[in-house]
Parts: sequence; structure tokens; C-alpha cells
Amino acid sequence: MNWRVYLAGFSVSTIFGLSFLFTKNSIEHIPVYTFLSYRFGIATIVLMLLAIFKIVKLSKKPYWKLWPVAIFQPILYFIFETNGLKYATSSEAGMLIALIPIVITILSPMLLREKIRWYQIVFAFLSFFGVTLIVGSGGIEGGAFLGKVLVLGAVFSAALYNISSRKLSSEFTPVEITFFMMLTGFVFFTSLSVLTNQFRFVFHPVVITGALYLGILSSTVAFFLVNYMLSKVPPTVSSLFSNLTTVISVLAGSFIRHEKIAILQVIGMILILLSLLANSYLKGRENSMI
Repeated sequence: MNWRVYLAGFSVSTIFGLSFLFTKNSIEHIPVYTFLSYRFGIATIVLMLLAIFKIVKLSKKPYWKLWPVAIFQPILYFIFETNGLKYATSSEAGMLIALIPIVITILSPMLLREKIRWYQIVFAFLSFFGVTLIVGSGGIEGGAFLGKVLVLGAVFSAALYNISSRKLSSEFTPVEITFFMMLTGFVFFTSLSVLTNQFRFVFHPVVITGALYLGILSSTVAFFLVNYMLSKVPPTVSSLFSNLTTVISVLAGSFIRHEKIAILQVIGMILILLSLLANSYLKGRENSMI
């Protein structure tokens, strides 16, 4: 890998790692669904402008086929994640989100009929133990336990999104799938916030900064960087950078928001990261021998 790939990987990990922090800060000043309306509205506008200036290409296709994808992400994923962040800390959310690749590994054999290896089962159980430490530590008062359960709901939603998206990837490009997701998220969460009498215009600096950060960087810039990495290195290599996302989210929550992190939670995070690294290494080694 050259230095550009390393820079892209570090940038993606930093953007995603800080996204929990920006969401957590923003929803302290604005209703959850209104903030999601802002975020996806900005992301939709950015992608439309990129299409108008022909930086990205959006073809005429039967986009209605992507509804199964949109239900899991952004609708269910962000309902779980953003509501979960009302109770759980951004550090805890970052730790639990690291489970997504493991859940995909567990669900793929059932939903895609992919073979599962012995080591994948072992590391899945090791990750589950790590989750138990994270969820069981840090206290349950003030809805903290509920927050962690909601974030776990986001984990399963993201895993099911990945599987659904994989099935449709031969028919739609990543840009087309992303645009449909952003547009669906904007329409759904704007409608939901209006119907629940939550929608309002909030011009608080924290809210504006959070919406711009998540709408532009997390939804657009990071997406292009991920595509760049995938054009240079195999997925088994690029996915290793996602582990850094968890570390950055934990550090940001600790140093910026001064969130307390229990020792058992740190051990749980380490177990999850070790499982991801070992699983990626063995999978890559297996593929190289085929």
C-alpha cells in the first residue's frame, strides 16, 4: 500500500469515529428525527450537486428495488443508533459498532448460504463475550442499558443492510445505492418529525456543525475515500481500517466529552478488535492459498 491508501484509510476512520461525537452533541439541542432530517437533507443536496456537475453518475434504473436496503439503512439503523446515543455514551456506541463485521459473518451463511469457517465461529463467540463486558459495565441507571441495547439494534440493522446491498450490487452502483439511501432518509425522517410535531428550524452552532459534518463528510467524502481504497487494495485489507474507527470514537468520547470508560469495557473492546483482526488475517490467508 502506498501513502495515499494509508491517508485515505486514516481519514475514513477519523470521519466515522468522530461521527458519534457530533451526533451526541447535536441531539442535546434538537429532536432526534429533526436532526436526521437535516443530516440526510444536506447529504442529498450534496450528491445531487455532484451528479449535476457530472462528478458522479446516476443512471435511470428501477430504484424501487432498493427499498429492502433503505429499510435497514438508513431508516432502522439511524432510529436505533441516534436514539441509543440519547442514553449510551459515544464511546460505548463506538465499541459496539465494531461488532458489525462479526454479525455479518454470522448471518451470511443463513441468508446468503455462504460457508462459515471454524475460526469465524470461535471469534464470533469471543466478540460476543466482549459485547457482554461492554453492555454489562458502565452502569444501567438513567437508561444506559437501554441505550446499549438500541445501539446493538443498529449493529444488526447495519449487518442486514450489508447483506441486502450485496444482493443488489450487481444491478446498482455504490453511488446509486448511496443516493437512494440519502434521499429516502431525508423524506422519511422529515415526514416523521413533522407528523410527531418535532420539526423546527434550529440554528444552534453545534447543530449546524453536526449536520454539515455528518451530511458532507460522513455521507459523501468518506464514501469516496472508501471507494478509492477498494480500487487499490482488497476488501480484507481495507476493512482493517474500520477497526481504527472504534478506537477513535472511544478516544474522542473520553478526551472531548470526558466520558468515563470502565476497565471491563476496554477489555471488551480489545476482544472485539482482536477478533476482527484475527478473522481478517485468517480469511486473507485462506483466500491467498486458493
